[in-house]
Amino acid sequence: MVSVETNAERTRGITTVRVVVANTHSTPQTVRLRCCLDGPVWPPQRDGVIDPRWDDGIWETTIRPGRRRGVGFASPEPPTEPLVEVVSSERHRSDDSVTSPSEVLADLDGWCPTSEVLERNP
Repeated sequence: MVSVETNAERTRGITTVRVVVANTHSTPQTVRLRCCLDGPVWPPQRDGVIDPRWDDGIWETTIRPGRRRGVGFASPEPPTEPLVEVVSSERHRSDDSVTSPSEVLADLDGWCPTSEVLERNP
């Protein structure tokens, strides 16, 4: 599961949106977010170059376990509820040709039984 926090401010006819996504899994997650604003969106840019993770209103990134990532964008349209939606969130696989058992096991989420399961009955 990923958690998404959003914030929007409207100033002089421009809506700026800030989004922070947190990965609560024990494995890297590839997350895709869709902008829900009605109308044109100005994607994030650096030195006039659009962020390559942004494509046609969808932002995609991979987040390591326990980490957070943020993105911001703007629009002349007023804020909507919700501001963004999670299109998908899935375990990131750097190579689809995982074949050995040790590679498969390394790619699994961590798991540990609860203390109730491990208690001995007298």
